[in-house]
Amino acid sequence: MTQFEFYKSFQFVIELLLAEAMFVFRFRRRRFFWLLLPAAVILCFAFAWLMPVLSENPFYISCMFLLIFVFTVLMNKAVFRESWLTVSFGCVAGYTTQHLAYELYNIWLLAFQFPQDTGFYGSGAFVSVFPNLFAGILYACSYVAVYFVFFMVFSTRLRSREAVKLKSAFIFVLAVSVLVVDIILNAVVVSIRVSGADTLKIIIGIYNILCCIFSMIMQFNAFEHKKLENELGAVELMWHQASKQYEISKENIELINLKYHDLKHQIGRLRMGGGKEEALGEIEEQLAIYGAHVKTGNDALDVILTEKSLLCAKSGISADIDADGHSLDFMTNEDLYSLFGNMLDNAMAAVRGLEQDKRTIILSIRPVGEMLLVREINYYGEPIEFEDGLPVTRGDRRFHGYGVRSIKYVCDRYEGDLTITAQDGIFTMNILFPRGGRA
Repeated sequence: MTQFEFYKSFQFVIELLLAEAMFVFRFRRRRFFWLLLPAAVILCFAFAWLMPVLSENPFYISCMFLLIFVFTVLMNKAVFRESWLTVSFGCVAGYTTQHLAYELYNIWLLAFQFPQDTGFYGSGAFVSVFPNLFAGILYACSYVAVYFVFFMVFSTRLRSREAVKLKSAFIFVLAVSVLVVDIILNAVVVSIRVSGADTLKIIIGIYNILCCIFSMIMQFNAFEHKKLENELGAVELMWHQASKQYEISKENIELINLKYHDLKHQIGRLRMGGGKEEALGEIEEQLAIYGAHVKTGNDALDVILTEKSLLCAKSGISADIDADGHSLDFMTNEDLYSLFGNMLDNAMAAVRGLEQDKRTIILSIRPVGEMLLVREINYYGEPIEFEDGLPVTRGDRRFHGYGVRSIKYVCDRYEGDLTITAQDGIFTMNILFPRGGRA
């Protein structure tokens, strides 16, 4: 078995599968995954081994490696329960990573002036793939370094069970085209056997590396752009829903106040008529909860806080509210509802399952110098994880944190500064707005 046959049949397949695994391991798996995976790996090796080396023509060599790659895409699709686009996205990222590592190692071989037949494309015995220990160290360092950097920079952007959607399919096609051209160009360069061409090969190798980096950046930017667009759409949808919910809540609170006053007057008349004092006292006690109308100086904020106070009382949660509503006059009713509705909903969800003495929410809204400070504090039970400074809802990472993102969205609209901490069982959210706001 020659150096090239060994590389094509075994080493390249190992490099490629490991690189692809960095990007696909978070994908949703099919049933019997642990049976399908080894079968798919064995088939990949068998396909590469059976691929005949009929010519040293660079275009034929390129097609051979591309066919092996396509076969790995098919095997990944058989193993993972994702769309063709998602699987292809991960596999293309893997192949780009592998090819960049290969180019880096090849540059080292040229720079240290190893013999021309050294490396993967030689015609000698397969043991000559690594002619000495130094070449082996260069190989290991090149591949480990590239794989590690690309894993940290690119692979970590893919979240578990997250389907890949692209802002522009053209950008992905362009990234794939750049990779294909790199592979063909490399095959052409390797086939050059002219003495003194090492400098040219190094320059082309550096060019290929830059193209691989450019290709990865394009590919993941198209993905990130679409993901941010989807998240913004979800936040804006919640904002519009908050606008409608505010109007509904306002009507409900007005209706509750009317009913409260009507019943209170009816109880007064019953007392004057000699009704049962004990029964009337119980009715008054139950009605007291609906008389807790919050007055802050801002009508919209009053509606929101009254509604949430009623829900807190119903759930046995103590709500300590100290709010200067006048200082929030710069904010629209919809934004107020989105901001404080999400804030208090999250707080109630956090304390609802705790013991009674920890079922407390503290909300403070007050001017501080030239700024307006909004602070919400509550206890929490389950550990809270953070991503990009925002808390993540456990168990639903695919659609996590839109409530908090809505809060962040409103803060950004008014140039507010949002900071969140969770320490020793106490969750604290601080928002600093410029006085008067700048929407």
